[in-house]
Amino acid sequence: MIGRRIDLVGYRVFDDVLTLQLVASVAGAALPSRRRAQNATRLSGPGSAKSVQQYLDESPQGLQELYADLDEVLLSHSDVQKETQLHYIAYRRIKNVATVRVQPRNRVLVVNLKLDPDTVETQDGFSRDIRGLGCLGIRDGVEVRIGSREDLDRAGGLIRQSIGAS
Repeated sequence: MIGRRIDLVGYRVFDDVLTLQLVASVAGAALPSRRRAQNATRLSGPGSAKSVQQYLDESPQGLQELYADLDEVLLSHSDVQKETQLHYIAYRRIKNVATVRVQPRNRVLVVNLKLDPDTVETQDGFSRDIRGLGCLGIRDGVEVRIGSREDLDRAGGLIRQSIGAS
């Protein structure tokens, strides 16, 4: 009814430790038909932004294959769920652990990871601190640019660290 995601979370208490487990997640209710029609005409008009899925579909084959490999790495953890938004693809447990944007012109996948930037050694052209930049999906974290399988291998540790931290 409120147009927001609803998460069902189970919990267990072990001595001094509280564990949370995501049981189910449901997207919010659809817009009323009048608002939906207005938004559809507004979003489909000339000059409207492309969705991340459109960028992915129009990407070179190599970038699509690289995304498939990244998707496999992110979803290899049993409780990580994938949710496609308009401008990015979110990978989440209870909260987002990673968001992916596709930049076909640069032939790169931009991955924002939920990590403390002070704990990561950033490298020019590969990773950077995104605190205070207002990135979609993850407010403060580390951005990683993946343009090759080697970059994906280098990012593997950071991805595991982001998933483990949430």
